[in-house]
Amino acid sequence: MIRSVQALRFLFIMLVVMSHVVGAPFDFGGDCGVAFFFILSGFILSYAYGGRVECGEFSVWQFMKKQLAKIYPLHLLMLLAMVLLDWRLGRAYEWYHLLAHVLLVQTWVPDEGFFFVCNGTSWFLCDILFFYMLFPVLYRRIMGMPLRRLAGWMAVVAVVYLLLAFSIPLERVNAVLYASPALRAVDFAIGIVAFRAFSSEAAKNIMRWIRALPPLQITAVEAMLLMSQVAAFFVYADLTPRLHCASMFWPLHVVFLLFFVMADSAGGLVTRVLHMPLMQKLGGVSLEIFLTHMLTLRVLYSLMAAHGYGAEVRLLPAAIAGAVVLVIVVAQITAVAYSRPVARWINSHTLISNS
Repeated sequence: MIRSVQALRFLFIMLVVMSHVVGAPFDFGGDCGVAFFFILSGFILSYAYGGRVECGEFSVWQFMKKQLAKIYPLHLLMLLAMVLLDWRLGRAYEWYHLLAHVLLVQTWVPDEGFFFVCNGTSWFLCDILFFYMLFPVLYRRIMGMPLRRLAGWMAVVAVVYLLLAFSIPLERVNAVLYASPALRAVDFAIGIVAFRAFSSEAAKNIMRWIRALPPLQITAVEAMLLMSQVAAFFVYADLTPRLHCASMFWPLHVVFLLFFVMADSAGGLVTRVLHMPLMQKLGGVSLEIFLTHMLTLRVLYSLMAAHGYGAEVRLLPAAIAGAVVLVIVVAQITAVAYSRPVARWINSHTLISNS
């Protein structure tokens, strides 16, 4: 695992968490974080499994079983918890809503009222499982295609995507651009393209150049890249929602990711912070943070309301900090006490291979 990437998982998952803690004023966090994770997925799968795909040794089925062992038990637990909480409040779901969420096919129905129910964040799992199935085909096509043809196809996809994005009614943007597996597969494919760039001779020369730089200069570049994410936040409010869901983040995230991967052993200040054991540990529970934080926040806010603290209290700095700490603690406990032991048990009893 690239150590900087491990820590970046935590930073970007916290953007998603903050979007739910703060609400509409920080929608940027959700859009930015989700785009980063989809691109990162394409890159990391290529980095870890691309060689096996090229040799014909990669089994989609074995890989899917391994991933489902990690995500599915926790998904089911959070789904059950949310359903029980809603049942206590007299809310009920249609059977087909529940079935779609159990099977993780909910985002194939382009309706927010369909896939943003129960544990709403699980829509991400539906998309990512689809990408896993596409991975070998996309990897072979993208990595094996002549550069000029790849550039041409990228231009065509970009034009078609933008034409579609600007033809969708604004009220359908979330349902189609934000959550549709077919359209978010573009983000995943961009991650594979980023890996191809990382694998090139030009990238190797850039890596040698970066490693030869003084740490202070590397730190300056790292700081500029971090500021580019801050600048995107301020630009975000002035752009149409049709660009928020993905396309405004594509070039930003690719440059950001490639630099931190290339500089992973170079020793800039930001990289050294990302390599700290605490950051590595937090990055290791990013999945648990993602899947448990909605339930954690819901229980926390219910308890606050029961003690007379209204919704306005949630945005106080102390309340936000407390919510974030609680989310992390619950995720860590969940990983240690449930998701990791269950995944190990499933793997040992189903004889899942290392593919």
